[in-house]
Amino acid sequence: MKDLHLHRAALLVPVLTPPIENGAVLTRDNMVLGLGSFKELKKQAPIGTKVIDHGELILTPALVNCHCHLGLSWLNGKIPKGLGFSGWLKAIMDYISREEDDDPDARICDAVIKGLSLSRDAGVCLVGDVSNVFYPLCLNKDISSNYPLIHLFLEKIHPLPEPLGLEKPAFPAPLPASFSFSAHSVYTCSRKALRAIKKACKNDNLPFSIHISESKEELEFVKTAAGPISDILKERKRDVEGFFKTAPSPVAILEQEGVLDEMTICVHCTFLDEADLKALSKSGAWICLCPESNRYIHGELPRADRIFEQTNRVCLGTDSLASNDNLSIFSQLRSLYNAFPSIDPERLFRAATYGGARAIGYERRVGAILQGADARLLAISGFTGAKKEVFDFLCSEALEERIESVGT
Repeated sequence: MKDLHLHRAALLVPVLTPPIENGAVLTRDNMVLGLGSFKELKKQAPIGTKVIDHGELILTPALVNCHCHLGLSWLNGKIPKGLGFSGWLKAIMDYISREEDDDPDARICDAVIKGLSLSRDAGVCLVGDVSNVFYPLCLNKDISSNYPLIHLFLEKIHPLPEPLGLEKPAFPAPLPASFSFSAHSVYTCSRKALRAIKKACKNDNLPFSIHISESKEELEFVKTAAGPISDILKERKRDVEGFFKTAPSPVAILEQEGVLDEMTICVHCTFLDEADLKALSKSGAWICLCPESNRYIHGELPRADRIFEQTNRVCLGTDSLASNDNLSIFSQLRSLYNAFPSIDPERLFRAATYGGARAIGYERRVGAILQGADARLLAISGFTGAKKEVFDFLCSEALEERIESVGT
């Protein structure tokens, strides 16, 4: 059976069950048929199964980037660090306004493919990508089969009181990506628009994503309808008084409008107060942390220790190359591990794998090594410690150059 493979490694890290020394994964056509000790699986494997021995390497599931803007990859290295949120936003808008491409959609597609390549090389198998352009049709068969899977969050900006149209793009099936609608933020969408976008996602049982509590400027605007964000909106001829009603916090708006539930992904959450954190935890919403993006823009990190104390529904993202030096989830893990030593590294690694998969709705395919899932695995070198130390290793070491993709 030429399509049957038995992958053996010194240590297998399934994520949902404890690590297995001298472990193995049995696969066929890049699907997991079973996992366990190498000794037992080798006995059970059908005749003709090809054994692939990864020696002293460890096997883990590939990682999940739950929030990225792949289409901004062309801005890599162009936006300085430390501008603050409003300065960073103005810099992006200035770059976009200066672009004179004959085909901006083609530029976005090129940027997406660049971002996917970087993500794959950093061990990512699934990206929750945010874009206001429906680009999946530009991905060819080779890209969609050999690169990370994509769930596209088709982002809406609608700071208007009138109803929002949410017509699904016309496309042939099957697509090389799944998609659902998302809202950019509470300061670029009216409350009516937030409800409409969430309803459309809920009707199709799909995830809803929104940037929330990303900056102090956002908090100022939500509480007062004034400040740098108000100035930017008015410069763009937005009627702030006509669409926006103040609230104690961005999270409070989501709570008031009934959009917080188990299929809502709240991205960044850099500046949450205790009431916000309790509301998110009670609702079952996912919190997606993008620590290096927050550090890049305004030099601060979300209080991940408090977040992990309150909820297990945490996932990780990178944001974009306009606000990050890389698209590596391993790098996000290192930042959180070093900044918050009280967080259990096993929980951190689960957030980087199964947490992201669950948040996007791909938990049966990726994020953990389990029967019936895709065999999207990583073989990682350099671990010499005891089994109980493996999660410290995975969260603390620079592993981007030590990984080898196994499977699709």
